[in-house]
Parts: sequence; C-alpha cells; structure tokens
Amino acid sequence: MKKKSKWLGLAAVSLALTTSLSACGSGSGDTGTSGDIPAKNAASQSGPFKLGSEPVNFTMYPNYDWLTLEPWGQDPQTQWITDNLKVTVTPIQSGGAAKQKFSTMLATDDLPDVILMDRGSDVEKLRQAGKLVALDDYYNKYPNLKKWMGEETINMLRSSDGKIYQVPNWYTTSANGNGGYLINRKVYKELGSPKLESFDDLYNYLKQVKAKYPDMIPFETDIEGQGVQIMTSGFKEGFAPSWIGERGVPSGDKFTSLFTDPVFNETMKFASKLFREKLITQDTLTQKREQVDEKLANGRVAVYSAYSVLEPKVMDANTLLRAKDPDNGYEVIWPLHKDGVDKTKVYPNSYNRLGWNVNVITTTAKNPEGIFAYMDWLTSPEGMSTMYFGPKGKYWNEMDSNQYPVLTDKWFNTSQEIKDKEKLGGYAYVGNTTYLDTMKMANDKKMKPEQRRWDNTQQANVTWKTSQDLTPFINLDPASDSEEGIAKTAVDDIYKKYFAQALFAQSDAEVDTILKKANDEAMSQGYQKLLDYKTAQWKKNLEQMQAK
Repeated sequence: MKKKSKWLGLAAVSLALTTSLSACGSGSGDTGTSGDIPAKNAASQSGPFKLGSEPVNFTMYPNYDWLTLEPWGQDPQTQWITDNLKVTVTPIQSGGAAKQKFSTMLATDDLPDVILMDRGSDVEKLRQAGKLVALDDYYNKYPNLKKWMGEETINMLRSSDGKIYQVPNWYTTSANGNGGYLINRKVYKELGSPKLESFDDLYNYLKQVKAKYPDMIPFETDIEGQGVQIMTSGFKEGFAPSWIGERGVPSGDKFTSLFTDPVFNETMKFASKLFREKLITQDTLTQKREQVDEKLANGRVAVYSAYSVLEPKVMDANTLLRAKDPDNGYEVIWPLHKDGVDKTKVYPNSYNRLGWNVNVITTTAKNPEGIFAYMDWLTSPEGMSTMYFGPKGKYWNEMDSNQYPVLTDKWFNTSQEIKDKEKLGGYAYVGNTTYLDTMKMANDKKMKPEQRRWDNTQQANVTWKTSQDLTPFINLDPASDSEEGIAKTAVDDIYKKYFAQALFAQSDAEVDTILKKANDEAMSQGYQKLLDYKTAQWKKNLEQMQAK
C-alpha cells in the first residue's frame, strides 16, 4: 500500500548528484552463489547506441496485480517517442495474478524483455537462473543514470556476484514523503486554534472535538491502523514507523524485537487509550479505503493520519470543501510528539535512494543496449519533461539554466481534466524523483499563490522536511521459501493478531501482557533467526554503500 501510494503521488505531479561510477566497484566481495548460471554481460565495445538510428521494440511486464500498463502510442508523449526515437513498448499485463504469471513465465522460459518488479527475492531467482543481462558496462557508457544516481546508490544495486542487473524507478538524492497528520481547518478554527504539538495536546483536542461535534470522527487513522503506526515517530527521536513493517527495530548494531520495543509499547498504550474513549476510528482495522475517502470528502474528520495524507482522493476532498467554504478543507501540521522529544527529529516519513522498484532486462531481449539507452534517456531532464509535460512544443518550448522546462501559458490555462486525458506521467518507469520534485517546486515559485497546487505547498512546508534517509535498511526481507522467510510469514500473522488485541486492550497492563504473548509466540516461530538475518543484510548494505 505504501509503495503504491508513493507512485501515485509522484505520478500526480503534472538536484543532481554528479559523482562518477567506478568501473570496477564490487559490492561485498562475494563471488556469487554456488550453482548460478553465468550472466549475459552487456557488450559495450562499440560507441553508445543512438536512439532513432534503428527501431527498438521490446515487451514490458509489470509484476503487480494492480498495475496495468496503458496501450503504447495512444498518448502524445509515447507517440512522439515512437516517431522520433523509434522506440515501441508492447505491454504484457498481469491480469490481476502477478505471482502466478511470473512463476509461469520463469518455469516455461517465456520471459518478457523488461520486467518492472520489486527488488529482492524474485530478482535473485532470475539472476541465479541466468536470465538477466548484467548492466555494469552500460552504466558507465551512458551518462544520465550515472549522473543522477551517484556511485554510492549504484553500488547498492550490486548482486552477490558483484554485477548490476537492475535499473531503479523513483530513485532519489533528496527527502520526500507524504505521511503525517492533517487537520480540518474549519473545526480547528471554531475550537479556538489551540496548541496542537504534543500528544497531550492531541488528547485534549480530540476530547473537545468529541464534545462539540458528536457526529465527527475525532481521529481518523486510515485503513489497517496506519495512523497508529505513524504515531510511533513521535515517541522517540529518529524512530521510523517503517520499523513496524520490518517487524523489527534496529538498536545499536542489531535488529531487536518489535514486540519488546519501548516505543512500540508506549504507542500502543496511548492508542488503546484513545480507542477506549472513542476518540479514534473504531473500525480502523476493518474499514475500506472508500469509507475513509467518503468521510474526508464530507468533512467528518477532525484529525487524519496515514502513510500518505496527500493522496489524490484527499486532495479532491480538500478542493471540494474549500470550494464550498474557503475556511474549510485540510492542512498538514507538524508531526505530533511526546513532551521532551525534539520536534525537529520526528520523522513520520522516510525514503531510500533506490526509490520504489526496479526494471530488469532479461536475456530474451534482442537489443538490451538499445533498451538501456532508452531508459537512460527517459530518466534525463528531457525524458522526464517529455513524459510529464508532453513533447516539446505544446506545454513547453525550452529549458532554463537548471534544465527545467519553461512552461507556457497553455499549461496554466489547460484544465486538469484535459491533461488527465493525455496520460501525462505514464510510462515514466525510470522515475527521477529529485529532478521532478525540485522542478515542481521551482515552477511553483513562479506561480501566483492561487495557482499553486495544495499538495506541493504541504510537501514543501512539512512532509519533505520530516523525512529521513533509510537507504541502509532496504532489501531486508528473506526469500519467502527460506527458513527465515517462513518465520517472517508467521511473524506477520502474529503481528496482525496482537496489534488488534493491544489496540482493543482495556488497560496499560493488558497491553503489556498482550505484547509479551506476541513476543513469546514469535520467538517460538523462528523470530530470532529473522532478526539475525535482517541484521546481516543491514551490515551488508552498509558495506556495499561504502564500496569503491
């Protein structure tokens, strides 16, 4: 959910790190897994492939149930790419059954040319089967990915054999994120705009809301109790809500149990108190996304917290409410915290430099270098501008000194409805987050206040300022069929069971008892082996980031 939200937020937008890539950098020094089939290496004896010199046709498969690729060539930007760069992409859809389709493709050796997928075990399955093209030479041969990613980030992509097989999507060198807290502006003003910085302030404010507005949800915590998870960030400086998803917390030089962590314990006690007093969403663990959207659109929420409080539906709700009453709508506030915690070190958001997911080029591809050359162009300022503002000549005619497109009056005078029909942002699957975000903010500064996008101002004022870099903690999950992976599946189920029990607890003492049971049960299912695995992967990441 979080990853999907991130992509949608970036796709709704309609700093360059220029360190060079070392030609012989090798991750951890591991020589590879026994039994690996040798990789198909990228041949690069000749000069760079020139896009447009000959057709580059390839198939692309997104390995997600929910993601359907648009038909190629039915929007201005992809048609321009075909006409001018001679690149044509044929989408292959998952049909809502990505896991099964991927397994069938691999078993029958019927792979597409490019797969968009999560980093981790499935990439390794392809690599160990010798089905991926090694891209090291291409990274050194083409300029844009190397320029915008930087050496340290590229080294994070190295597999255990020392080679690189992946091209990241939405990589970044700057903070981003959409998580945190929203308040209903009208309700807040009617209650006297009280101080709302600490959890004590929140508790008192929610009681006021409940007393004056009996039909309102004082604290909407989104689906799956996301708002409860976000609150962990305020109970200790530097604590990341993402530790909950990891099912472990880094402490010192190792991962430790989530269930015995003091921050998680204190958060659950506070959340349980809010739940008992009916200050928090009573169906937070069972409600659907549509129900949350409906409450927000009708202005029935006083405070809202989630991993992404700037989703398109939230923006629609804000626009709707403000259209009816300029004093209504929503505003992001600085993250809440426990008394004594430095508010400048509270991070409900996090990011990693590798971004969301990756593209891999399989050995099925007839022209892997042509595909990589296209990906390298796509991540460039020209490529990103073409995808997000259409081909040069309509919404922009030139770039400024920062390589940002200078938007024309036509861009500002064209309705969002028309822009949506042009599918701007589609097929931008080598997303350059830093370029797009800084360009977006630069363009915002040129606009009148009433022309600026609401979500852009919320990001600039709060959410991006409250995000921390967690790049060393990527790729910590084991293969699902490994001993540690089986333990993870069990621990995930245990977490869901006892998270609900702790939230519904009738006292702090009961929360303590419940979390102890959760830890004992998890340990009996191999939890310690899972924590040890995460510790080892974390240390391996640090070694790779430092490799030269």
